[in-house]
Amino acid sequence: MNSKILFVEPPRNFWFVMGEYLPPPSALLILAAYVERELPGIDIDIVDCQADRLDWQGLERYIESANPSMILTSGFTTNAYSCARACEIAKTVNEDIVTIVGGIHFSFTPEESLQSFPEMDYIVRGEGELTVVDLIKTLENKGKISQVQGVSYRNNGKITHNPARPLIENLDTLPYPAYHLVEENLKRYHFTCTWV
Repeated sequence: MNSKILFVEPPRNFWFVMGEYLPPPSALLILAAYVERELPGIDIDIVDCQADRLDWQGLERYIESANPSMILTSGFTTNAYSCARACEIAKTVNEDIVTIVGGIHFSFTPEESLQSFPEMDYIVRGEGELTVVDLIKTLENKGKISQVQGVSYRNNGKITHNPARPLIENLDTLPYPAYHLVEENLKRYHFTCTWV
């Protein structure tokens, strides 16, 4: 495999309820660890725009320099538009970059999200580990996306939702999050909340 996947934690506004806390992008680190273990031939990178202090222009420059074949971002409802904008920027840099999004918001709104955000190529619904690996392998091998459980996408202009993937039975089989991919940022992460 010669793909390069860039995991993106996009710029976002701090949520006033929590204040300026800066946690590591756990969901992306868990996914990256699983991809790294299952697909050792894949080149993996992660950009955390909060910790790296990148605005949207900085993210665009990062994507240009990283030259990924795929980007993956994940979000809650509070940063759904940030995820969409990250995909839009990737497509501006190179329209051939495959954009994949996941997370709670998109898992529950795949139809509306694909209608609203044409820059999103694939939505991974539910637990993403197995689905993301399956999707990457299928794209790499030019296989049938219709056989990848747990994804929503456009097929000849029609939005398609493949059957859901069963939940992972034993979460202990998952690897430890890939903190080594954000090693230079570990000292920047903190959980201090302004309302405490």
